[in-house]
Amino acid sequence: MTEKRAPADPAALDANVEYRVADAVAVITHDAPARRNAWSVASVRGIIAALQRANADPDVGAIVLTAAGDTYCAGADLKAAAEYDPDSGRRLTPATFTMGRGEHNWLSLLAESKPVVVAVNGPAIGLGATHTLAADIRVAAASASFAFPFLQLGAMPECGSTALLPRLVGAGRARDIFLRSATVTADEALAIGLVSAVCPDDELQQAALAMAGQLAALPALQVKLTRQMLDNNATATDPDAIMRHENAAFVEMLRSLKREKPL
Repeated sequence: MTEKRAPADPAALDANVEYRVADAVAVITHDAPARRNAWSVASVRGIIAALQRANADPDVGAIVLTAAGDTYCAGADLKAAAEYDPDSGRRLTPATFTMGRGEHNWLSLLAESKPVVVAVNGPAIGLGATHTLAADIRVAAASASFAFPFLQLGAMPECGSTALLPRLVGAGRARDIFLRSATVTADEALAIGLVSAVCPDDELQQAALAMAGQLAALPALQVKLTRQMLDNNATATDPDAIMRHENAAFVEMLRSLKREKPL
């Protein structure tokens, strides 16, 4: 395995965000175990910068997002230094920072990204769980869990989770999880389709790299268009609209192949 370290924009990359490239896979690691890898605005900014760096690198075909230590992410870091929006003066939080527009819209960022595999190496709580839902694949360590304590804490689900969780596990089960502020174990997550695999803790990183490597080896345009079709047709009910989405994707693919291999 060849590996290179190619830091994202130093001005944007948080000190607790590690970026490396192994073969054709970019590995982004949030390394703040003393804070249980809770997300601050600075760490979200750093992770976004790392994702952008990976997407701009022609040698990268897929991305692994993970964390150091035995907790994947304990949600928002409420003890982090305060940051304020320069226009509105409002205090920024990791949740509101990912629910913005453009590069600060977490759903758009991952939808337009190269394929993302999240390696959940321990408990994922609140925002730590919801931000994983926009990824293409989630693989969990046996010690992992997904906690959705929002209503219990007097808050509400965020980061697009009210749309994404029902797509992954079904509307009824998503409603049950949110309304009961439930915690889902790794095995339960596998059973309901929230994760694609559960691995022994010491095998998680290698399993995630192998999955991402498989994605990186596939033809990039076809992967991109397939992901777009899945997103566009996830809630589509009109047969004509579904076929239009697929037809447009095939036209784009065939035109690209024709340009690569002119008659």
